[in-house]
Amino acid sequence: MTTLQFSLFFAGLLAAYALVHVRLVRFERYLQEVVGVKSLNERLERIAQSLERVRLERAEQGLAQLHEDLIGVGEALARVERATRRSQEVVPTTVASAAPVTIESQPSARIRDLVTDRLLSLGYGNLRLLTDLRDASLEDRAEVVVECERNHLGYKGKVVTRNGAVLDVQLQAVTQAFP
Repeated sequence: MTTLQFSLFFAGLLAAYALVHVRLVRFERYLQEVVGVKSLNERLERIAQSLERVRLERAEQGLAQLHEDLIGVGEALARVERATRRSQEVVPTTVASAAPVTIESQPSARIRDLVTDRLLSLGYGNLRLLTDLRDASLEDRAEVVVECERNHLGYKGKVVTRNGAVLDVQLQAVTQAFP
């Protein structure tokens, strides 16, 4: 073997080594990417397992129970509303006497009816007129002290009348009177 042959052989060997080395470096990079993909797969598997541990059934059952409770509350409110309406209805009473009913045209009865009509039209109920109206006249100014209720709250105050008309209604909730 001559020196030229040896040099060419050695140069070929170096070129083959460099080529194999470059290929090995690329292969190592590829294996690192594969390992990264493998770690991603492992992470995805852990996420899937944690999602399986999360029980959506319990949340769905809770929401269904909440829905049923809300429906029950709505039905209870409707029952309370119906009961309130029934309690506010005025039941007409019948007179059990044999004497004929006479229509009162006295000023006191007209003032009482006037005050009652005004308060009922304003939404008040369970009216109690506390002023004695026996000596009242339609032309004079009359202040009628009243107690009544609206929305299950007590109200006290006065209603001012004159000439067969209501001039002023001054009512205050009982809860406002006491701190």
